[in-house]
Amino acid sequence: MNNAENIKQKTEATVHEAVNTDSELYKVGTVVTAAFAGVVGLWAVICLSSAFMSEGGPVALIKNLFGAVTGTM
Repeated sequence: MNNAENIKQKTEATVHEAVNTDSELYKVGTVVTAAFAGVVGLWAVICLSSAFMSEGGPVALIKNLFGAVTGTM
């Protein structure tokens, strides 16, 4: 019986370690995804501010956008 108890304890320890590993992998995946989303958001803000500067402001940007969509440029 002592041998059966040792096998049961080893099995429980292995399952517990696997659960902790999965949890840590989910945390890493969440952090990587959030960091990537932050970089994309920062890139979008930089591109939008660049468009504002090159067109002369938000009103001119919107006017040119509608002109490009309707073909009246």
